[in-house]
Amino acid sequence: MKPAPMMPTIRVGGFFAVDERILMVEQGRGDDRYWLLPGGGVRFGEPLAHALVRETQEELGLRVAVGPLLAIVESISPDPDYAKHVVHLVFDVSAAPEADVAPQEATVLNARFLGETELTAADVRPPIAEFLVACLRERPSSPQYLGRRW
Repeated sequence: MKPAPMMPTIRVGGFFAVDERILMVEQGRGDDRYWLLPGGGVRFGEPLAHALVRETQEELGLRVAVGPLLAIVESISPDPDYAKHVVHLVFDVSAAPEADVAPQEATVLNARFLGETELTAADVRPPIAEFLVACLRERPSSPQYLGRRW
């Protein structure tokens, strides 16, 4: 029997900005540490907005309202030994600015609001820090396709 072909996964991420800073979560693999927008995988049959609300609640205990789609990014591993293809959908989200944000899952090592300088210096995955900084200044008028970024 032939193995089933690998399929892309869908990840939703929330762009939550307060006072010119964006909420990011730190995760890691081995000794490697990197920053992501809060969010996660979409389950079969789950609407995208519901997945983002659920994932943000699970990761950070944060209740968000999901706004417009800001960007689509594809992450396809260039390493043939690491078969990974993720389609990232970045949504504008809102929450109470005074909401307490704290990691709720072991996979989330840290959660902080990062400003422009911190974002541009951080290992942001997928590598969209410049897009996120631009969104601090002005949200795009329509969803942006940011292409393939690993």
